[in-house]
Amino acid sequence: MRTELLNAFDMLAPHCEVSAALCEEAARGSLDMPTALHAICTQLGLPQARAADLERSLTAGQTCGLFEKITVLTWRARNCPLMQELAPFLHGAKLYRTRVHQDVDIVDAVLTKPPAPSKVSAQLESMLQGSRNFKDTRQLLPAISESAHRSFGVMTPFFDEVGAKVVLNLFERTPAGDRYLILRTTKEGSPPSALTAVRVDLSRLGVAVLNFRLDRPDAPGNETFHSKAVLADDTAAYVGSSNMNQWSFEYSLELGLYVRGRAAARIAAVLQAVRAVSAPM
Repeated sequence: MRTELLNAFDMLAPHCEVSAALCEEAARGSLDMPTALHAICTQLGLPQARAADLERSLTAGQTCGLFEKITVLTWRARNCPLMQELAPFLHGAKLYRTRVHQDVDIVDAVLTKPPAPSKVSAQLESMLQGSRNFKDTRQLLPAISESAHRSFGVMTPFFDEVGAKVVLNLFERTPAGDRYLILRTTKEGSPPSALTAVRVDLSRLGVAVLNFRLDRPDAPGNETFHSKAVLADDTAAYVGSSNMNQWSFEYSLELGLYVRGRAAARIAAVLQAVRAVSAPM
């Protein structure tokens, strides 16, 4: 196989769900003239919501001379014969990906947007992809708790009255038998004050409340944590910036990842280690 064809395949294969049809359409000559991005979506039978995916394919194709960006939103094809050769290979890659391949890790971005009016939210929505492909933190956390079968855990260094209600709701939703909440005491050794209001209910639900702030007799300071995680079994986890407090749920921009697969199992191993060294609070 020629180097030119291989290089083009390497650039477009990661986008094969869109680039296969794109190259096939370009090979017919229908993109020889500058064409608007939304019009290309229509020609390919793609919803306008896929415009960002299409633009990524066009940008990848531009690096190997297949497409040219004419204006901010218009493109034209440049090497139709090469795209005619390339299209069957990309269709094969698409079939393999959709019918055979399984990712070891599945990762989604998770977002909590600040309340309106928010400059960063407005800026995000003005961009081509917007916030459509982000999962919402407030919706995701209950879904994780409900998906747990054996074990469900929450790990948060910051915990107030608002967060306590959220955490209690998560443990009420989960069918998992093994339930644990990892917090940390204050520097003075006191539990978070918000724990008092939900302590009886957490006990009723069988939630083990643990303290991960350890004394270090031979070194200054304490051993503690700043990680935020919500874990279902060893198969799905949220890890990110969101604390279990009012500031995170109602005011701040929070960004995290929803991971499933091998990465979730690695996160589970970390939380198992933390549980092993933590003491009941």
